[in-house]
This record gives sequence, C-alpha cells and structure tokens, in this order.
Amino acid sequence: MEKRLLLAAGLSLGILLLWEWVSPKPGKRPEVPVSPTPAAALAAGTPAALPAALPAPVSAPAAPQAPETADAETLTTLSNKVFQATFSNRGAVLTSFVLIGHMDADRKPLELMRKFPDGLPRPLALDFPGDPEATKRADAALFVVERESDAAVRFRWAQGGLAITKEIRINDGYLYDVKITVTGPPFSLLAGPGLRNPTDRERKSSYVMPASAVAATTDGLKLVAPGKAASQAWTIPARGFAGIQDNYFLEVLVPRAPATARIYTFSVPQPEGKPSVELAVGLEGRATLECSAFFGPKDVSILESYGLGLERTVDFGWYGIVAKPLLWMLKKTYAYMGNWGLAILIVTFIIRLALFPLTAKSYTSMKKMQKLAPKMNMIRDKYKKAKTDAAQRQKMNAELMALYQTEGYNPMSGCLPILLQLPILVAFYNVLSRSIELRHAPFVLWIKDLSAVDGSYVLVILMIVSMYAQQAMTPSTLDPTQKKVFMFLPIVWGFFLKDMPSGLVLYWLFSNLLTIVQQLVMNRIVKDDAPPPGKGAKALKQARA
Repeated sequence: MEKRLLLAAGLSLGILLLWEWVSPKPGKRPEVPVSPTPAAALAAGTPAALPAALPAPVSAPAAPQAPETADAETLTTLSNKVFQATFSNRGAVLTSFVLIGHMDADRKPLELMRKFPDGLPRPLALDFPGDPEATKRADAALFVVERESDAAVRFRWAQGGLAITKEIRINDGYLYDVKITVTGPPFSLLAGPGLRNPTDRERKSSYVMPASAVAATTDGLKLVAPGKAASQAWTIPARGFAGIQDNYFLEVLVPRAPATARIYTFSVPQPEGKPSVELAVGLEGRATLECSAFFGPKDVSILESYGLGLERTVDFGWYGIVAKPLLWMLKKTYAYMGNWGLAILIVTFIIRLALFPLTAKSYTSMKKMQKLAPKMNMIRDKYKKAKTDAAQRQKMNAELMALYQTEGYNPMSGCLPILLQLPILVAFYNVLSRSIELRHAPFVLWIKDLSAVDGSYVLVILMIVSMYAQQAMTPSTLDPTQKKVFMFLPIVWGFFLKDMPSGLVLYWLFSNLLTIVQQLVMNRIVKDDAPPPGKGAKALKQARA
C-alpha cells in the first residue's frame, strides 16, 4: 500500500511540475547558516526484563517403558487474565487460544487459532522430519493428562518405542513455558499454521494481512511472506524467536538454548479460487526442547516489557522514524480524549500548526507567482516566435531568471506542501494498519473501525470536495488547459484513498479543512504589495544587456 500512496504522490507532483519544467530555476542565494537544534529526548520507561533463566516448568518423569495412552479424547483449559488456552489430549496440541482483551469482527473475544480442515497440524504439534509415520502416530495419539495445578499441565504418551511428554506452564502475561521430552527420533515443535479467523467481511473491509514467517536469527530479523516461502533453515540464538505473524498478532517460540528453525508450508483448499498457502515454523529439538511461547497482540509496550526484542516485529516501513513518534502522540492524546478518532483530529491539528510557517511561506510565494504572471507572459510572448533559436531562448530564460530573483519567487515552492505531507500520510497509514491499539477503534456515527475501509465512501467524497475547495482558493497562474488537468487531482487521490483505512481518510480530510482555514488567514495577512520601484526594471534591463 505504501507503493500506491507513493504513486499517487508521484502523479500529483508530476502534474504540478509538468507545466513549468522548461522554466528556469532561480539562482542560488547565499545560505544563512542555521544552528542545529537538538531533538528533545523522550523519556521511555524501562522495560521489565526477564530473569536470566525462565522459570523451570514441571519436571518430566523418565520415559515410560510400557505403552501409555488415554482411553478417550479430553480437553484441558489453562487461563489467566489475558488469554484462555484449550488443549486436546489427541496430539497434545492447542485447539483454541482466546485473547480475552481483543475482539473479533463480531465483537466476541478473539480466537487466535485458525480453523482448518482435518489433516493440517495444530499449534504445538510435533513433526518428525524423515519419519512421517512417527508424525502420524504423534498426531493421533491420546495422551494421558496430569493436571499439576490451575497453571500447569503435563501430557504423556508412549507406544511402540516412541515416548513423548509435553509440559505447559502459564504465567501472568502472554508468555508461557513449554517443555518437550521425546524418546525417539529428532523432532520439531510447530508454531502455526494459521493465525486468527478473519471473516469474508473483515477481509474485504479491513487490512488483514496473511500470516508470514518471522524469526530473530543470528543474522538479524528475517521475514518471509507466504508467496515467497521456501525450504530454509535459520539458527535461532538463545532468547531469540521464530514463528508466524500478521499485522496485528504474533505467534512465536523462544528457545532457551540455540536451536534451528524451519519453515513449513501447507496448501489449504478455498471455496473459490486457488488454494491458499499457510505457513508454520518448526523449532527443532533432540530428546529435550525447552522454550517459551508468545501468542498475543503486537502491542509495542507489551512486547518491549519481555526484553526479547519482540517489538521488532512491529515494522512501520520506510517512514518508521515518523510513524513511531506519531503513534506516541496518538496514544498520549487518546489517554485524555478516550476516542481514537478525536486523537487523530487533534494530532492532525498539531501537525498542521507545526507546518504552518512553511505552508505560509509557500502560500506567499504562490501569491507572488500569481502577481508575476502578466510579466512572465509578456516575456514569453516576446520570444514565442523564437522557439528554435537557442540564443533567443537563453535570453528569455535570463529575463525570467532576473524577474524571479527580483521578486524572490521560487518556481518549486508550490510543491512544498505535498512534499511535507507525504511522509506523514504514509506514516499514518502504517500506524493505522499495524498498530493493535487502532484495530476496531470506533469514531462516531457510521465509522465503527478506523482501521477498516469506510464502505459508505462518505469520508472519501467529503475529502474530494475539500480538495476542490482548497484548489479553488490556492493562487494559480495556470492556463485553461492546465486547470483542466489539475481538476483530476482530487479524483486521483479519491481513487487511491477509497480502499484505505477510514482513519487515514479522516486525517486527509481534516488536514484539507485546516489548510482551507489557513488560506483564509493568509488571504488577510498577505497583501498584494507592489514590488520596490525601479528594482525590477533594473534587473530586467541588466538581463537584456
């Protein structure tokens, strides 16, 4: 989506520059040295670090020598204040993981486990590379359940020379402990496949990104999209992580000792169209594997509190340097206002207020250009019959240059507002589409989710109207043909923003309204004063000489 926004801005800038590309650029003026202003450091809270060694889970008994299996399938639930995890003793896998504080599209607690057809593994399943028969046996096995406490459970199974023990211990937050003990061949513990269950309506109206593989390796953070997944292995250091993620949620395993992680791909049939590709990531072990697991939201403050670098999975793209302070401002504003839509409006006002001096300078320059238009046209008309005469064209450019320098006009100044807005626009998109805080955040009336598309397109229509009003108030020297070209700009922006999050359109609409107010103010401030007498004539005379 960043590419679409950049393309829209590129088209706008191209149209702005097309009509004046042959115009000479003003000469360089002496630069006034500016003392650098140090940026104010934000006082960040110190994240709560984990102890050097995570709390040890329930100790495992020796692998049983005799066959050990349960008689029937049962479900076991572990829960704390933030999640409720349900395990089946068939395979000792997760069948449900509900995030209590996060809602789905139907305003019910969010189910993080994807509902797949039979035949696909479940999270915390075991895979035995090179031994598919052992994998099938482990998946179908009925484990004996030992409930040690409300926060811990042990699953045991043994048959035909293969013995498996799985121990789970939950803590207060989203991070919980897992220990796997296997008597048999090497194995992999799976994170995934699948992450939450978006409805068709949610897929169409929200930015629900497909789950991709993520890993904090010895070579840095690795990201692999489903369409580019291939058989590859990563070395995960102790307290690194590997798993799957989408734009809002994360499902990763954190080994206590260095381990190897591999990507698994699964083809899932779809009712319409070609099958989808789902990913899982397996953490390899031999005999014993101890790790922690994080299944939860990509909330930066929560991720930072574990001291594992999980916050790196919240990627704001190219404009992260703008997006992170923007999110900080939004969160602080929301703490006072209690409404994310109002927070967007207030932050937009602050941004426009900060940019007002530059916008005012640009507006003053455009007013000068409007005043200079008759003189510029006179000079161009004077040389219009010499289009192929290089010497005459050079004289025309020299006269225009003298006029620009005399009046202090910069032909590029009209592009400044768009150039200033572009990084903020992309940063706002990244914040809205990747910040868990804004997921399902309502504003007013029909806007129930600022991270989703406004299906009524009311905001987009109002945004287009505001752009036309802003365009009508902006000083211009365009000829009739150029004006017709510029009339398409609001339509172009409307086309690119119609499928964007409503919060982004709200920002752009309110920014346009503030620009209109600024222009009304500037119309009172900027006067059409005449240039200093004799100065322009003297410069033009020197240019003709």
